[in-house]
Amino acid sequence: MQKLLSLIIPVYNAEKTIAKCLDSILDSSYQNFEIIVINDGSLDGTGQLLEVYQKKYPEKIKVYAQENQGVAKTRNSGLGYAQGEFVMFVDNDDWVDRDYLETFVCEIEAKKLDVVIGGYRRTTSEQILFEFKLTQTPWSKYMIMAPWAKLYRRAFLVKNNIEFLDNNIGEDVYFNLQVINLTEKLSIIDYCGYNWFFNAQSVSNTKQKAMKNKLNVQHLLDASYAKLKEIGAIDKKEVEFFFIRYLVWYLLFAGRSSSYAEISSEFSKFFGWLKVKFPAFLENENISLLKPKGETLKNRIIVFIFVFLYRLNLSKIFLRLYTIKFSE
Repeated sequence: MQKLLSLIIPVYNAEKTIAKCLDSILDSSYQNFEIIVINDGSLDGTGQLLEVYQKKYPEKIKVYAQENQGVAKTRNSGLGYAQGEFVMFVDNDDWVDRDYLETFVCEIEAKKLDVVIGGYRRTTSEQILFEFKLTQTPWSKYMIMAPWAKLYRRAFLVKNNIEFLDNNIGEDVYFNLQVINLTEKLSIIDYCGYNWFFNAQSVSNTKQKAMKNKLNVQHLLDASYAKLKEIGAIDKKEVEFFFIRYLVWYLLFAGRSSSYAEISSEFSKFFGWLKVKFPAFLENENISLLKPKGETLKNRIIVFIFVFLYRLNLSKIFLRLYTIKFSE
């Protein structure tokens, strides 16, 4: 007997994409699942479309409606509704391959795991932009912090009270940093079956780009640090490097649409935070062109150069030139 799998889909203004998402799941080779769709206060025709699907597939699809609460609270609500032994998350504009569910469930059952992590494709409606596969290294589990392309054992999440952080950035970082540091029963598979749709209007491509949108990175850092310290993982070299890498990414990504004054202020604040929380962070062995194994060469180069400039007190000069380049 196949074990029940719960798929949690937060939905907001997705009338143009949710049908493809649901159809891809309904066509799966693995069929013992429930789809928990939570309409997070959509203002378009999403609600009516979901009603049609629920009536057509009453044994598969459960629809819940709520006032807009954001993706973190919505996913947490989904965990509360879930009845399956296993849990997956899917975003409302993405879709999955026919063997996606089966591949993950077979892996978690065969090895009696708490979590399975796979790769993904970045795609538009017309083409695949790239595939991202993970390798078998200790660092690989830190590479993808999104909740999709993963399968979780629900009892593991419940036992450890693992939830998404109610924040306007990094809610999934907080969630998955706990997941990957609370269990050794974890597997990384060489498989890409999740299709992450490139939407130029999505939160990840707009809201997070500008520091002026008052992204609460401080809350994310403090909450994640406190939780990792609580579970005894804060001294891991991979954890320290993750925070370094994340802050470099944040400064460069959000800095593209920010002024020099904004990025300079954020740099001072967060590298000051690093010095307090990880006094010896400059000695982390993963700040290298050769490490950590499993990281992309591009990311290794970016972190290495940024920290090299930091050592020489040239970071702010670089950031000034960086903001000039992206303001042109």
